[in-house]
Amino acid sequence: MTDNDPAASLVGFWRLKEAFVVDLEGRRIGAAFGSNPKGYITYMPGGMMMTVIADAEQPPLSGDRFSAPVEERARAFSAASAYAGRYRFDGRTVVHTVEVCTYPNWVGSEVVRTVELAGDEAVYQTAPHPLGGVDAIVRLVWQRQPW
Repeated sequence: MTDNDPAASLVGFWRLKEAFVVDLEGRRIGAAFGSNPKGYITYMPGGMMMTVIADAEQPPLSGDRFSAPVEERARAFSAASAYAGRYRFDGRTVVHTVEVCTYPNWVGSEVVRTVELAGDEAVYQTAPHPLGGVDAIVRLVWQRQPW
C-alpha cells in the first residue's frame, strides 16, 4: 500500500457516529443497530480490517453467554455484528473479504459498501436490499479517531 493508493485513505481507527436506514428515496425510515449504536472499524496498512457494531442499549444477559436463556442470547446476537478479514478500496467502493464473523453466512463472502470520504468522516452505504419488508439502504457514518 502506497500513499497514492486509495486504500491508504482508510487506514486508521474509526468510531461509529450514526447508523440508520433509508428508503430508496433517501428518507430515514429507521435505526440500524438500535437507538444507540456503538461501533468501531479499523483498517491496517497490510490490507486487514476488523469491525464491531452493537446496540449499546441492550440489557445484560441474566447469565453468561452459554447459560442465559436462548431468547436473551438471540436478542443480543441480533443486535450486534462483528467481522474481520481483508479489504480493498478503489476510492469509491470498499470490499471486505470476510474471514471470521459473528454471522457465519458471511464467512467467505464479500461485503461491499460505497464510501464517501469528507474530512474526518466516512459515510458507508449498502446496496438496496429487502429489510423489514421494504427495499432499504443502511448508512453508517464513521469518524476517524486518533491512533
